[in-house]
This record gives sequence, structure tokens and C-alpha cells, in this order.
Amino acid sequence: MTKLLIISTQAPYVTSAAQDALEAALAASNVGVEVTFVFAQQGLYQLLDGQDSTCVQRKSIAKQINVLPLYDIDAVYYIAEDMIDLALSSQALTSTAESIDTNKFNQLCAVSNAILRF
Repeated sequence: MTKLLIISTQAPYVTSAAQDALEAALAASNVGVEVTFVFAQQGLYQLLDGQDSTCVQRKSIAKQINVLPLYDIDAVYYIAEDMIDLALSSQALTSTAESIDTNKFNQLCAVSNAILRF
């Protein structure tokens, strides 16, 4: 089975990159690709609970992330070092994503057939 690693590094709602990453993950999952999704750098802001996207008239990124397991995307992670750099608390982040360190991230990169970075 093809393994795809998607790395989302952009804050939500600033550009379409966060939404594009989610749509790529869903499309790949629908055709039988094994998807691993990693949030890094500013992308960790997508994981904050309690986002209100109504003022920018967009779908809630956080709500879409929370349903990824329904689309067989169970490997959802964020890089712990980036959380520390951004002074975020793991309690403020959605429980859908698990913390990994840079060593685990490097391993995911090594075993992936393709990597998409948004």
C-alpha cells in the first residue's frame, strides 16, 4: 500500500493551505492510500479547540481535523518541539492528534512513499 505523509505548516484561515492539506488527505484516503498527517510549526494552531471560523465565512478546520479518523486517517500527529516553541499547551489542542518528537517525524518521512507539505 502506498504511504503518503502530509505535513501541514500553515496557520488556519490565513491562506487556503490548511484546507488544501485536509482535502488532499481525504482524497488520498478515498482511493486507498495510507495517510499520515503531521502538524508542524504554525500548523499547530489548526489544532486549537474552540475555533470560530464564522467571522471568516469558512468551514472550521478544527472540526474537520476531528473527523479524520472517520475517513481511516488515524495517524494524526503534531511535533512536540513546535508546541513548545509556540508556547502551546497540549490541553489546548484537540485530542485527535498525538504528540511526536522530531526523531519519530524523521522515521515517518523515511517510510513514506510520498510527502506533501502545505
